[in-house]
Amino acid sequence: MRDQGRLVEWFDDKGYGFIQPNDPSKAKVFLHIKDFSRPGPRPIVGCALEYLVILDGQGRCRAQQASYLTAAQARHLQGKTQAVPDRVEKLQPMQIVITAYLLSLGILSLSGHLAGLILLGILLTNGISYWMYAQDKQAAREGKQRVPEQTLHVLSSLGGWPAAWLAQQKFRHKTQKQPFRQIYFATILLHLLLLGWWLSPFNVFQN
Repeated sequence: MRDQGRLVEWFDDKGYGFIQPNDPSKAKVFLHIKDFSRPGPRPIVGCALEYLVILDGQGRCRAQQASYLTAAQARHLQGKTQAVPDRVEKLQPMQIVITAYLLSLGILSLSGHLAGLILLGILLTNGISYWMYAQDKQAAREGKQRVPEQTLHVLSSLGGWPAAWLAQQKFRHKTQKQPFRQIYFATILLHLLLLGWWLSPFNVFQN
């Protein structure tokens, strides 16, 4: 399908950048210089574009057949955007799940059912997980060596999945890639099962 947006990042030496669709709920779209429908001036940050959205081999949104919008089209587009009233942002289901999870950890720790060291370990794992996503996003932008996906999944399964989700939303990173998303949600289930086992009478390490 075709969509419209503005170029918010552009690395001219590498010939690629990212478009933010006019719908702010949509993820950024990757754009390469060769994906313009016809030759034209070099892209600059802030220019308005129309493009065809596809999924590439890495499962990310990519622009093809991109073309510049005229000033009149851009003004018309901006007018429509400003005419839309501000909406109260609703909590997403994952935000509710994360909040409930963190509250549960706090209650379990205060009641003595979860050791303080375990809670500290989970919090540290979340910090590392968020940092790893940030590093991977930067590496993807700069064409450097990426953080292995297995590392991200291991951190999620050890309890770093809340920070992983926050990083995915913050950096618009790995929010659509498959099968990464399925494995990520599987790590959440695995972590909850491990936590349930740790708190259960079957945990021989508690005896």
